[in-house]
Amino acid sequence: MPGTKPLRNSVEPIRGKGPNILMIMSDQHRADWMGCVGAEWVKTPNLDALAARGVRFTNAVCNSPVCAPSRAALASGLRCSDVGVLGNNDLYPYNVPTYYQALRLAGYRIGCVGKTDLHKRDHWEGRNGDRPLMYHLGFTDPTETEGKQSAARDWGEPVCPYQHYLTDNGLFETFVNDYGERGRHPACYAADSALPLHAFHDDFIGRIAAEFLENVSDESPWHYFVSFVGPHNPWDPPKEYGDMYRGAKMPAAIQDPMDGKPRFHRKRQEKESRGLTPEALAETMRKYSGMVTLNDHHIGRFVEVLERRGMLENTVIMYCADHGEMMGDHGMFHKSVYYEASVRIPLIVCGPGITARGDSDALVELFDLAPTALALAKAEPLGEMTGGSLMPLLRGESQKQRDYQLSELARSRMVFDGRYKFIERPGDVDQLYDLAEDPKELINLAENDPNRVSKMREMLEDELGPAPAGRAKG
Repeated sequence: MPGTKPLRNSVEPIRGKGPNILMIMSDQHRADWMGCVGAEWVKTPNLDALAARGVRFTNAVCNSPVCAPSRAALASGLRCSDVGVLGNNDLYPYNVPTYYQALRLAGYRIGCVGKTDLHKRDHWEGRNGDRPLMYHLGFTDPTETEGKQSAARDWGEPVCPYQHYLTDNGLFETFVNDYGERGRHPACYAADSALPLHAFHDDFIGRIAAEFLENVSDESPWHYFVSFVGPHNPWDPPKEYGDMYRGAKMPAAIQDPMDGKPRFHRKRQEKESRGLTPEALAETMRKYSGMVTLNDHHIGRFVEVLERRGMLENTVIMYCADHGEMMGDHGMFHKSVYYEASVRIPLIVCGPGITARGDSDALVELFDLAPTALALAKAEPLGEMTGGSLMPLLRGESQKQRDYQLSELARSRMVFDGRYKFIERPGDVDQLYDLAEDPKELINLAENDPNRVSKMREMLEDELGPAPAGRAKG
């Protein structure tokens, strides 16, 4: 209006001053399926090299052994139940701040490629994976895709960049038909992908990530989230990576008679162990290993690009998974339980400012990476965070993160104090394991140690409140 004085803007322009952050997440990668852990049966030279350059956390757990809740905890730095995301059908609440938003406000470019699962049930990311919602969540350069299995569904039209790529190359029908056939087989069924290497989902993601790293400007720092969709089931590496493991010897799975175990576990074992002969399990492990090695190959390519561009010395690299994979242990596959294979995750951090080296047995959780990224960027969170920065551990200033770890689902939850693991699922038997004496988690001590059960239940209730009544499986 005429005569109105302009508002005076006292906000100073912000330019980020911290290091670049390359966060790489695999979907369903077991913590013990890397060469640097002693897994001689799988080839992970690039992950091993990252571990040698920094810190590998041997006791890291996911905040939930299911995709969307675990990723919501990472995005927010909060417990899944505090965010309100406890299952894959839950949408990330748009009024809950993300650490991506905080980094963007601190002057960072925020990119991603692959699945985020922050709006998993929507099943639409657009041709370029840059749905407007992603900008609200904090991203400036998004290329989001569907997850591994949902990408193989025909939604009536292509819903993400990967489906568009397959359609443009005449391969979408091949992909859908292949996964439809796999769904008629037992959980252990494994066979090479029906797609050529260039059309395999994680190769597609890896190429886009490498292209971003090749071209991203060095005028401001960036945080890039590479979210592979494998080695999630189905067990279908491209032929070139399946060939690496033809006839290879694989480890034995944990055999469990299920004495004193929950009905939920016994039912899963009965269903998922169908057709599970020793050779069938070995073949499943070979295919899983092939997918792990494919992702490792791309990680090596990312490092090569950063080194060639002179960016490696100013880039912190974080490697993690959203949860693990049972891979035949206890006669089960997939996740959604709190056995070590499902709840334990790989977690490696290296780069500038990471002065500690070797393995740390501190009790860390996936959502600790959110405040860690903010600490690296010298940025403030936009809301409260329950997770804690790992920087004291990464600088060798501390050896401890917390007294116990938690993980949760809609109808169950876990607490682990470094030796004892307690799991409650209302309507089923409690579980208590002594991992020092029983690392395979075969002996349920809950009935014989009520005092410890009471103490550990109190830990859960102090932080998470009363036991959940439940609203979904898990």
